Amino acid sequence: MTTLEVHTLEAGRSFLPKKLLFNDTTPANADTVDEFPAHFFHLYHQEKNLDILWDAGIRNDTSAHPPAMQAAFEAFLHPYVPEDAPTGLSRNGVAPESIDYIFCSHAHFDHTGDPEKFPNAKIVYGAGTQAHVRPGYPINPESRYLESLFPRGRTLELTKRDFKPIEGFTPWDAACDFFGDGSLLLIDAPGHMPGHTIAIARVEGGYLLLGGDSCHCEAHLKEYAPGGRMGFGMHKDADTTRDNISKIVKFAKSRGDVRLCLAHVGTYKDWEMVVVKEGEGVRL
Repeated sequence: MTTLEVHTLEAGRSFLPKKLLFNDTTPANADTVDEFPAHFFHLYHQEKNLDILWDAGIRNDTSAHPPAMQAAFEAFLHPYVPEDAPTGLSRNGVAPESIDYIFCSHAHFDHTGDPEKFPNAKIVYGAGTQAHVRPGYPINPESRYLESLFPRGRTLELTKRDFKPIEGFTPWDAACDFFGDGSLLLIDAPGHMPGHTIAIARVEGGYLLLGGDSCHCEAHLKEYAPGGRMGFGMHKDADTTRDNISKIVKFAKSRGDVRLCLAHVGTYKDWEMVVVKEGEGVRL
């Protein structure tokens, strides 16, 4: 049974106002902000000798982003990058040139990094991503997305046909078994934005559920139901987001061998090897 070795690092931080995250903010605290890390994950497929990234964090030259994105940076996001993904990987013995695949959970700035710094990587996006964001800047001067996120000859986008029926991963009924060995299952999970994808990576002791931006706070795993505190200001489709979170919660509760890894939630030690220890399944 093929397993992946997974390590994690942080590539930048940004800020989100509480009013975008919770629907019960008051005028007194609506503009207060929380700082969020941008985690990314290095996956090593030993049998195929592949270096893989799940997300790539924030690029260090944030000034390269389009004017429309700069406006959001100045208004509230205020990103800063003490160490970007290529630097963090190199510091831990992984050359950016060695990365074979980058799976972007979605195309937002804090997940895509700078594809040019990974010249040999195939960049993989979820179904519907390009139809939603392209043409990017500068072809479309109003776009918040860089056209360079989709390098010619290196960009792969999943299609609905790539998702096949699976067993043992209820409540999802379909997934893309990308490497054909069950080590990395990609699941279509829109809601946050078209093309948003989550993954189930098989590791020592169980599975990591790489949730991207399914939600931005641990509290959202309990507050997603109608009438709860969760706000949907960060998501394109509230109902689909709610459904995605409910499936994640159901999956986590049904098993004892799952560790949930969201892009902006929790803390990790530097280059921590992410495993699932016996009896350490997610409890919600």
